[in-house]
Order: sequence, then C-alpha cells, then structure tokens
Amino acid sequence: MAYETTGIIFNTQKFSIHDGDGMRTLIFMKGCPLRCLWCSNPESQNPQVEIMDVKSNCIGCGKCMTLCENHAVKEGTFDIDREVCTRCGVCAEKCYANAKKLTGKQVTVREMMKLIEKDRIFYTNSGGGVTIGGGEPLMQREFVETLLQTCRNSNIHTAIETCGYGEWDEVKGVFEAADQIFFDLKAMDSQLHRKLTGVGNERILQNASRLAALARTDKDLIFRIPLVPGCNDSLENVEQTGSFVSSLEGNGGRISIEILPYHNLGEDKYRWLSRDYPLPKLEKPSKEKVEEYKELLRKNCRHVL
Repeated sequence: MAYETTGIIFNTQKFSIHDGDGMRTLIFMKGCPLRCLWCSNPESQNPQVEIMDVKSNCIGCGKCMTLCENHAVKEGTFDIDREVCTRCGVCAEKCYANAKKLTGKQVTVREMMKLIEKDRIFYTNSGGGVTIGGGEPLMQREFVETLLQTCRNSNIHTAIETCGYGEWDEVKGVFEAADQIFFDLKAMDSQLHRKLTGVGNERILQNASRLAALARTDKDLIFRIPLVPGCNDSLENVEQTGSFVSSLEGNGGRISIEILPYHNLGEDKYRWLSRDYPLPKLEKPSKEKVEEYKELLRKNCRHVL
C-alpha cells in the first residue's frame, strides 16, 4: 500500500518559517548526488545510516567501546574507526551523553503523516504546510512523491527543496506533486559547477527549463543562488543566472529568484563525521554585497525575493 512506502530521513523540524509559505514542518531526506563544497548538512550526503561522533559531549565512560563487537571504537580517545564501523548504531543507542549520534532512520508515509497531521492547525492558521528537503528529495522519489500526493489529498500545502539533478522522466512526478519548488542554481558554467559540486549542470538546467514549462499557474517556482564567496559569487555568474531565469519567466507559473548567502553553521558536523571542512575560515558575504547582487538580478528578473 502507498502508506507503507518507506524512505530514509535524517531529521524533522517543526515551526519553520524560512522554507516556504507560513509555518512549516521540514522533512530532511538522506542521500544526495552532489557534493557541494559548502554543504551545511554533510550527514545528508550518504544515503546510508551514519554515526556522528560529538566529542564535546563525551564523558569518557567507555561504554561505546565495550559494546562495539567490531572494535570500531578506539581505546582512550573513543574515536570511531570509520573503516571498521558497520553503522549498527549500538554505541549511539547506549551513549549516556549523546556523544555518539545515529543519523538516518527508515520511516513510512503513514508514520510521517501522523507527525504532519499533529501540526495541521498551524498550517491552517498561517498558510503553511510541509517542506521536503535534504539531502536531495529526488533521490528517494517514490517515497517523496507518495508523501507529497498524500499531503495534497489531505489539503496540506507542500514544497520541496531540490538541486534538480535527475532523469526527467523519473523525477517529473515529484515536481508535479509539489505546490512550491525551491530549485538551486549553483553555477551556470558546467565546468565550474562540476568543480564546486562534483557534477556538471547540463541535466539540472534542462530540468529547470522543463519545470518552468510544466509549472501551472498555481505552482510557485523559486530559483535560488547559494552565494558562496570565492566559489560562485562572480558578477558574471550572478548575471548569467538572472538571464537564464528571465528566459523562463514567460513559460507560465509564478517564477522568482532569490539569493541564499553562505553560512558555515554546518562546519562542526564535518568533524563529527571525521571529515575535513572544505571551506575553512570562509567569511559570509556582507549585506551590502548581497544587495548589490540583488540589484543586478532585478535588471533581468521580474520577481527578486
């Protein structure tokens, strides 16, 4: 049955006001085909369950080490040997101090709808709903499409946040099922896009064009530029992005564009996953710089948020 369709999420967040209209419940899917240098949710990239090692919480009790049958927890430091760890989650389940955290769990559409329905009154009063992000929702398209359609059948507004990467015939149904779509445009030059994210942008731009043509008059399509200093913040890239979006504005639907300034709030998570942060000491763009780019976008685009 559709209600028993499963997916893997790594977080939910209630009462959000920044990821769609009104007050919203955010659902974060696990797994992403891109590896953006500035990713603020590195735990979302791997589609499998992972263990995060929050050393600042550790009280040195050694429980994790004694429980690990594979000897993946090192004596003395209690660090995780990632090559040995099987991600069984026993250490996280029994950690008194919440220093070992399991990220990722399998859920059904039925389970998520129970969570969503609890907040229906807030959606009704604020004009809000459910937003599915990640990670990348398109990587778990059967689950996401089913959840979106179930929300729609229950008169709950839906939105997705996507990088737009996927085969059109496979992901079209997800786009059709969402009322509001936030679509990232990270770089217009494909070689630069590959350098910053690990993949070219040809498929992404094709899907953006098809989506704009598909958009109904009751569907909001918001293109986003994640503005990252030294990566994609050249005037040329911003201007080219604005021109591209402007070329789509006549295809129907409500199309707009916004800038998302870089932040480093996810930097600690890389350490918790035993990974290096790719952009250390990078400063976020100033408000003046962001406003300058917005003015540049307004030269081409009708709706700049």
